[in-house]
Amino acid sequence: MGGIAATEKYVVCGTRDLPDRSDIFLCLDAATGTQKWRFQYPAIPPPSAKVRDGKLDFGNSPRATPLIVGDRVITQSAFGDIHCLDLETGELHWSWNLLRDFGGKLPEWGYSGSPLAVGQVVILQPGGSDCSLLAINLADGEPIWETPGRGASYSSFILAQIADKPQLIGLDSETLGGWDLVSGARLWELKPNRNGEFQVPTPVLSAQNLLVFGENNGARLYRFLEAGEIDPQPVAQNPHCIPDTHTPVIVGEHVIALHDSLWVLERDSLVQHQLIDHDDLSHYGSLITDGNSRVLVFTYQGKLLLFQFVGETLQHQETLSLTSSSAVQVYSHPALVGNRFYCIIDGTLHSLQLW
Repeated sequence: MGGIAATEKYVVCGTRDLPDRSDIFLCLDAATGTQKWRFQYPAIPPPSAKVRDGKLDFGNSPRATPLIVGDRVITQSAFGDIHCLDLETGELHWSWNLLRDFGGKLPEWGYSGSPLAVGQVVILQPGGSDCSLLAINLADGEPIWETPGRGASYSSFILAQIADKPQLIGLDSETLGGWDLVSGARLWELKPNRNGEFQVPTPVLSAQNLLVFGENNGARLYRFLEAGEIDPQPVAQNPHCIPDTHTPVIVGEHVIALHDSLWVLERDSLVQHQLIDHDDLSHYGSLITDGNSRVLVFTYQGKLLLFQFVGETLQHQETLSLTSSSAVQVYSHPALVGNRFYCIIDGTLHSLQLW
């Protein structure tokens, strides 16, 4: 379920044991696929989590992508287990549990938003009323600040420089918001017109504007006011573009999103520029772009599709099928390091040299 983290030397990913009682994080040699280390621990929801029969929908495997910061990697389980490990050896430096230690509230489908590193600070989202957002010192694991608020979303946070001040921007279970990086204080919030949104796509910075996507409210583009707060009135919106679990990408002057078809929107107006139907596209998938003209689509069926702008038209260039099975269901986000592409299909990690 969780995405892959990779460098030129190491590849880190998470899985579960066969009885589905323990999390397992593996670090592999990027060149050979040889296992460098394995970190395993019991990952069972505490009684406060109120998980029926101890099982989450789609299984109990970690959802969040591991976070590599220098010589360390931060892992996060579906039940809120946080571990800081040595990237080369797998040695444990420190650990917490977002539910037990910070009064977090487990999202219905488990913790999914990936940790965020800002220098030597790690940002986590327990989603508790007293500790909605949390900053941890990377070196020793000690909390720096905790801020009250709402439950956790399934989305990840980003860092933005707004009005000459760094902000943490992200979603909680009900709102979009900005938080002060130094103190954790809530700077602004914005409730969507239609509540109850299943928030998975991460907000995307577009110059000094912010792109937000949701299944109930569609695509919206917001600007920031001089004081650093967001203008609640969207600059542009497209209520028909409703990606479910992936984050759209910006390719030059366009926004690319996947929702059954490949949606190509004008970046500044969100007007539909092009709608691409393709037999290999479905409701789920992952997008990676060079930011200029090309986008890779990793599909739910384990295929890799390359699209490229030719003039003002996005055109399909190549398809690479990575499995002969017709029954695969791919949720894990791939990784791209240089020309190496890493993905997980049916429990097998694949490494490909793209060029």
